[in-house]
Amino acid sequence: MFQYLTANTVVELICFIAALLCLATDKSYVWRAMILYLLTTCITELMGIYISGPHKLISNHWLYNIFLLCEGGFTHLMFAHLIGKYTNSKPVIFTGLAIFIGIYIYELTNNYNHHLYIYNIQTFTVMSVLFVLYSLYYYYLQLKDDSYVVLKYSPEFWWVAGTLFFYFTNTACNIFFNQLKTITLWNGYHLTHYIFRLLNIILYSCWSYSFICRKWISKY
Repeated sequence: MFQYLTANTVVELICFIAALLCLATDKSYVWRAMILYLLTTCITELMGIYISGPHKLISNHWLYNIFLLCEGGFTHLMFAHLIGKYTNSKPVIFTGLAIFIGIYIYELTNNYNHHLYIYNIQTFTVMSVLFVLYSLYYYYLQLKDDSYVVLKYSPEFWWVAGTLFFYFTNTACNIFFNQLKTITLWNGYHLTHYIFRLLNIILYSCWSYSFICRKWISKY
């Protein structure tokens, strides 16, 4: 039982509960979809632990390769919604989505021995770069906009902040992964083990706070 209570699963579950409490009656279907996305995330994480077994000897990469489509698809939808408040988001989002799907298919089919059983790291890297660019583009549009926004109460700001920090740092870690994995800390875990878990905590904390802001704005 305790093998399922990891830093990742706990923070994801907390974020899912926050989404359920704050977004269930939200007027925007995109924000309400966060509930379904986070539920899928939690289920995938728990299934991944179950499949890999207590000693993590069985590969669960195929599961996360499938989830990668959900992650990429939903996050593109959210950015389309957020950027769409300021400009026509379709050209940017559809182009990025086409690149994401193209890389995903290429990586699955290019290597005969690859298929679903080795994680699509190139797809994740390209996807992360796209999300960083979308985040920066959103902030650029927000800066150009004349309307006054109280950032500490802005759900969009905090959602994008968590996403930007998570995917930007993930991209940097993937680039320098071979160097970082040589650094071993306590309990025999590599430095990357703790970095990725810290990134998850930051991401889902920012998202949870954005949900609270969203509920606060809609209520008051």
